[in-house]
Amino acid sequence: MDRKRKSENSELKQRKKRASSPPPPEESALEITISNAVIKGYHIYQRRPLIGLRLNVVSEHDNQHDKNAMAVFMPALGQIPVDQHDLVTDVKRRLTVRQIAGTSVGHLPASLASILSRMVSDGEVTAMTCVATGPPRRSFWPWPEAGQKGGGPLIPCQVHVQVKDKGKAMATLGAAFSDLGPEKTVLTLL
Repeated sequence: MDRKRKSENSELKQRKKRASSPPPPEESALEITISNAVIKGYHIYQRRPLIGLRLNVVSEHDNQHDKNAMAVFMPALGQIPVDQHDLVTDVKRRLTVRQIAGTSVGHLPASLASILSRMVSDGEVTAMTCVATGPPRRSFWPWPEAGQKGGGPLIPCQVHVQVKDKGKAMATLGAAFSDLGPEKTVLTLL
């Protein structure tokens, strides 16, 4: 009887935990991590995502500047653990997680977005998320400096790509990365 009760309590705790956190990738999905990536556009959006929180990455086909654009959004408030709702993400602007939940924090770099957009169109990618790994900072090599096209402050991150076939997706990304400019020297596939 005690084992059954413990099992039920454990199951209830698991359900509550899942309800208060972002949904995990599909069980059958395979994930590829692109490390040393960045979120661009901090100088425009001026929203600091919570470091370590999974952010949503979505295709933005109606973007007037780039049909392959990939926007990065904070999850909706209901997908963020309750104990994080009132955390201050930006002291200067006095912004909390609650205030920026569900809003855009920037975009993936155009070169990376172009590759991922093509993979989404080809049906290789089932979902994408992004995790900020540090606070916003001045642009650094190999990303363009402020004043240059595509330059400005950026947020270091990792991009998590759920794919149908990891081998095929790794080959696609590897080939596409070899055609990139200097960013190919920092982007790493895991």
